[in-house]
Amino acid sequence: MSSKLTPQARRWRTIIFTLPIIGATSFVLYKRLILGEPRRTLPTDLERHGNEKVATILTTGEGKGNQGGKPTGM
Repeated sequence: MSSKLTPQARRWRTIIFTLPIIGATSFVLYKRLILGEPRRTLPTDLERHGNEKVATILTTGEGKGNQGGKPTGM
């Protein structure tokens, strides 16, 4: 692969690699804690169609193990 790095070169590589990560994390935390920006969340299917999905599960019996409507003993 590549040649072995000296201890000083390893330190520089670590600094160069971690500074952007620390900077981005600090900026996001600053926006959330100081400026009061809400935390970002991923949208879920339950948020979009929550009541409809629950009603469908309750009326059709979905999720009870017997999804095909066929008896399980045959």
